[in-house]
Amino acid sequence: MNRNLTARSGHRSLIRKKGLPAGAILLAAVLAGGLIFPRPGQPDEKAAIEKTIRASIGWALTKDRPLLESALAHDERLFIFHPDSKSTVSGWTRFAKQFDFWMDPKFKATSFDVRDLRIDLSGSGDVAWWSAILDDLAEWDGRPIGWKDTRWTGVLEKRDGRWVIAQMHFSFASDRTAPPFPALSGPYLGQMPPGAKAEIFAPGIVSTGMTERAVTVSPDGREIYFELAFGQVVTIMVTRLENGRWTEPAVAPFAADLGYFHFEPCLSADGRRVLFLSNRPRKGQQPKPGWGHQNIWASDRGADGRWGEPYDLGGPVNSDEAAFYPSLTRDGTLYFTRSKLDGGDPRLMRSRCAGGKYAEPEPLPKEVNGRGKPYNASIAPDESYLIACIDDRDDSLTPGLSNYYVFFRGKDDRWTEGVNLGPEVNFPGAGASAPYVTGDGRYFFFGSNKRKELEAPVGKPVTLSMLKERFTGPQNGGADIYWVEASFLEKLRRGPKP
Repeated sequence: MNRNLTARSGHRSLIRKKGLPAGAILLAAVLAGGLIFPRPGQPDEKAAIEKTIRASIGWALTKDRPLLESALAHDERLFIFHPDSKSTVSGWTRFAKQFDFWMDPKFKATSFDVRDLRIDLSGSGDVAWWSAILDDLAEWDGRPIGWKDTRWTGVLEKRDGRWVIAQMHFSFASDRTAPPFPALSGPYLGQMPPGAKAEIFAPGIVSTGMTERAVTVSPDGREIYFELAFGQVVTIMVTRLENGRWTEPAVAPFAADLGYFHFEPCLSADGRRVLFLSNRPRKGQQPKPGWGHQNIWASDRGADGRWGEPYDLGGPVNSDEAAFYPSLTRDGTLYFTRSKLDGGDPRLMRSRCAGGKYAEPEPLPKEVNGRGKPYNASIAPDESYLIACIDDRDDSLTPGLSNYYVFFRGKDDRWTEGVNLGPEVNFPGAGASAPYVTGDGRYFFFGSNKRKELEAPVGKPVTLSMLKERFTGPQNGGADIYWVEASFLEKLRRGPKP
């Protein structure tokens, strides 16, 4: 028999024989170890807490949605703080919207690991908090995504006898990243996908307060190119998904010569060629300041994945007129804008590609070119519609400013009249500048100079730091990049479908 049990039996016998008062009996029992009171931090309580913590991540391995739902608080107090402020979640209602992404067949969790887990409980025993190091790895459409060595903390509450998570916080140690650029993973820089309402794209990362408008995404989604202008710099930036993390945007190799302007990137359907606007002089031309030259240039990707030297796309696309804003269909047909260098009215053009050479460009019909001044147009990958910026059109939602319009193309190559994309894209007081539809037709990106008004504090002066914060970030009146689900475009189609 266990010696401790024997000793406890002896103490109990002694207590009974002595006839001690109840309080003395209780004290003696405690001192003897005969009674055990539940205390916060007991192993079985911590085991239940750890199970909840692991369920909040491990559910994704089998997409066990009820398991995740059982682990989290279902109220608006739920708060999840990610390293990037854009995807911070406040409230169960907003959190539940993420299931569309997680339950998508393209998303597949592959593994997770929780290390150095520490759990503490409050004195009342109904609140707990934890800290750990987390690896949370997954794939999107076969490409690796996820986080490694993530600092993970959170708070749980015991409600109706079970533990639920009320808060979670994810962060990365500053000495293990490349500050100030954050660690980002997942499609589209890990940004929360937009719905029917347009959202600013990657604020502080892509949309920074400088001028950013046109964007293009590689077919595999692992590269994002966008234009940037600030002061004397007019160039094209690129960010890449490497080893599960997006790189800090840097000047694209084909735009490395900052002595020239490079703008309006467009990738081919196979990602092997990029077209862009440049003010580089063509052969036989002398350099001119500013946009004295406007022609479409190109660069080809080698077998090693690197971009070659940029070259003049040549005639008949480039001519003695300005040629800009290239856009390609899946079969290589080129749409672009042509205008006289002296400021004549622009026209939207099309050039078919055969045998690697472009045919003589043809202007699009009057349904497209005949009303207002169309420019900067993006063709759908399947050539079923065209989105263009149009100036001086009488049905503009923002008088005096350009608007985005969509033109639908039938199988007989007939075009509909342009339809305004509406106030959800043509923001009040803002003009159109750069449309783009992703290769899968899922998202519509566009440039806008939508402005966020400065809110002056009541009874207090507007300080320099307030002005710097307001005017060195997005929505300061310069162009930013927005994105929205492209499904709304089809609802705008007028007449029979092609």
